[in-house]
Amino acid sequence: MPEDWQEQHPILSPNAKQEAHLIGLAEGMVERHAADGGGHAWLESSRSVDPTRPSSEWRRNDSSEPRPRLAASSFHRFEIGFEVGPMGIDEGGTLFLNPEAFWYWSNAQTQDRRAPGYTTARARSDDVELRATGMGAGFRVVGRGLRAGERIDFVYGAGESGARVDRYAERGSEIMIAVDANGDGFREWIDDAVRIDVIGRPGSRLLAFGPAEIAPGEPFEILVSLTDGLGNRTSWPETIQDPSGASVGHFAVHRLAQSSLELENPATRLEAVSSRFAPMRLPLTPTPGTGTIRLRIEGLDALEGLAFDLPPIVVRAAENRLVWGDLHGHTRLSDGTGTPKDYFAYARDIARLDVIALTDHDHWGPRPLDERPDLVAEQLETVQSFNEPGRFITIPGYEWTNWLHGHRHVLYFEGAAPIFSALDPETDRPDELWDALRSYAALTFAHHSAGEPVATNWSFAPDPELEPLTEIVSIHGSSEAGDAPWPVRNGIPGNFVRDTLMRGARLGFIGSGDSHDGHPGLAQFTAGQGGLAGIFTPTLDRSSLLGALRRRHTFATNGIRPWLEVHIDDTVMGGTLDLRLGQSDPDGSGDPVLRIHYEATAPIEGIDLIRSGRVASLPAPEGLTYRLEREIPPLASGEFHYVRIRQRDGGVAWSSPIFID
Repeated sequence: MPEDWQEQHPILSPNAKQEAHLIGLAEGMVERHAADGGGHAWLESSRSVDPTRPSSEWRRNDSSEPRPRLAASSFHRFEIGFEVGPMGIDEGGTLFLNPEAFWYWSNAQTQDRRAPGYTTARARSDDVELRATGMGAGFRVVGRGLRAGERIDFVYGAGESGARVDRYAERGSEIMIAVDANGDGFREWIDDAVRIDVIGRPGSRLLAFGPAEIAPGEPFEILVSLTDGLGNRTSWPETIQDPSGASVGHFAVHRLAQSSLELENPATRLEAVSSRFAPMRLPLTPTPGTGTIRLRIEGLDALEGLAFDLPPIVVRAAENRLVWGDLHGHTRLSDGTGTPKDYFAYARDIARLDVIALTDHDHWGPRPLDERPDLVAEQLETVQSFNEPGRFITIPGYEWTNWLHGHRHVLYFEGAAPIFSALDPETDRPDELWDALRSYAALTFAHHSAGEPVATNWSFAPDPELEPLTEIVSIHGSSEAGDAPWPVRNGIPGNFVRDTLMRGARLGFIGSGDSHDGHPGLAQFTAGQGGLAGIFTPTLDRSSLLGALRRRHTFATNGIRPWLEVHIDDTVMGGTLDLRLGQSDPDGSGDPVLRIHYEATAPIEGIDLIRSGRVASLPAPEGLTYRLEREIPPLASGEFHYVRIRQRDGGVAWSSPIFID
């Protein structure tokens, strides 16, 4: 233990994972053998062993494709070549084979030939044996050391069941090989490993999204895309391709019964053209006036039977418009699926988000970013290349993976985007992280703060400038309160966000996916629930978004896309109502007035008014549009008030609190 451990960390998270933190420190202190991680690998062949699918085979020297394209969740046998690096491998050294640890490849193993993932390794020299260690697919070098350039043959999926590839589509999915050259127990993953392309199943789900909000009479565009049942991006069917190779789709646009506005160009048959994997775009214009547009998009001809009801589109004249963001997610650069490029493309083209952040872990994953400045630079370049002010905003960031005080993600809104590691003794506490970020246009967000995988240590009060918001819901569940729907696993009484508000913290609410499946904005497809941030901003650019987030003009959902606005008198959600200025009762004539406007995505189950820890539930209203204006009892300094709306489909929305001075 570091000598000043107790002084530096006198209070930890209620469920701190000290062992994970100390292992990370120890690994950073180890002097690695120079030959660890040496060598390169390649795929010789892959062969289908799935009796439910047509047989397929790819061979390195026979195929015109640079690497195989395999259907998600299919089973195959992989023959892999490995060449020992220039410094060799000592006798007693170890090689390891493992597919990407996240998320659904078969585990590589050497114990059961009948089970998926059975793996073998053979040296081409008779005087060398590769003996299974019994730990995953590890093989110890026995007989003599391996010399530079010698060949090893691996077979992953060597048994009768083969090996299952990931359930999530991913270009360049990796079968990794690590080398512990001297057998000291510390290994490095080689950079030049085996990659394949995992492709989605045939399309079975039509998705269609428009903007959350537009001005009266403003033309808008619906993006229509196709995924498989798990949300994997898939190509348009070959049956709608024209001779040039373009995909030509036909769709009907139907106005739903509770839509209060018509379309200028209603059409029972609209044509759209795109490339095979790109979304199709349907241009539409509302009739004059304000209200809410509710539409259903139906596929025609070869797409018949596929349909999607759009989230509501609010039409109004306003200074601030609602945009949708997912500010927390991961790629294969840490513990997720897919490349950063595919992550951003999915957010823009499939989920049709307005704002997206990529927050891979600082030191969690096979190639920690805090040790790889080359990967950090590559990631930042990708973030910047996708950023389009006014249309699609990308925000650089990372996850501060602190197992002592809770995880936070860090977002940068201008300039440099350095990684301050949670393993660095200079930045391994929240206050130290905030001090390091003082000179940056940055924000931090605590997440899964009430329970697993590690709760937030709220004894460090959230910095009012750098942490005005908290992520209360994601794939991990809700950390709002113990009475919230979909609570986080192993929630700790007294550590929920509402408890923190009761102790005087001022935090607005957002949701975000924390997705690891390559589907930002739609994590709920496979996790059951996800998270999204509704943000009201005057313009769509990083500077305006930073201002909106600092003002807490936000609301959180568990993946649904309703429209929500809450006021007490003239103070909007996230704001502060100042009693000294008479804001709640300027003329002394009555009690403060609470106003709610909610456009639901499904019938409403209930409305919860939460005031300083007390919950009052209102009965479910009829219809999808809900408006409430009512006086509430007088407010006192130090109180807070927010709204939680529950839908019958399991969707939940939370307004940011209004705070009382």
